[in-house]
Amino acid sequence: MKNTLMILMAACCMAIFSCKEKPAKTTAPEQPSFPVPDQVISYLPIGDLIREDIRRVDSFSAGILYKKEGGRKDSAYIDTAKFNQLAAKYFLVADLSDTAKFQQNFRQTSLMDETTELLNFIYEPKNAETTLRKAVVYIKPSLNVDKVNRVYLETESMEGDTLVQQKLTWVMEHYFIILTIKHPPKGEAVSSIEKVIWDAQSYAD
Repeated sequence: MKNTLMILMAACCMAIFSCKEKPAKTTAPEQPSFPVPDQVISYLPIGDLIREDIRRVDSFSAGILYKKEGGRKDSAYIDTAKFNQLAAKYFLVADLSDTAKFQQNFRQTSLMDETTELLNFIYEPKNAETTLRKAVVYIKPSLNVDKVNRVYLETESMEGDTLVQQKLTWVMEHYFIILTIKHPPKGEAVSSIEKVIWDAQSYAD
């Protein structure tokens, strides 16, 4: 899988940077977008990328810190079983489990962010029936091996008559964050933040 991903990322870089070398007729924007046709590269295996990072956490002996803010603050260390439960619940969503279905239901675009120097591969649904509303994979280009920096997801669902929006960020080898915003039919929205950290250097963040 790693060899396949390295070849895929190399093809992505070649396709995008070849686009940059073409002369522009007008002044380029600060963050130019370079669409990559589906037939040029395959969709990135987002679910597999996250599963691979989960496996690394399972073999990691240091503590896993869980933090929650919203209403009241809470902080505690959790075991790998609880970590796997949270990771699967929020990030291994059904829309990402079937690669063929994901490619059928989502469109892919890409851009090179000149500010962060990261390649952004953006996936958005072709219809409004999916819970997953957006997915972005951020990749750090390199002359040797391109590395996935993080994965960002946006979801929408209903809990009874309450709209629930979630913005989720998985930072490879460090932590993940879940921002949940609940919009009741009456009254103000209520938000909470959960953060799960397995990199000891990120405990204080």
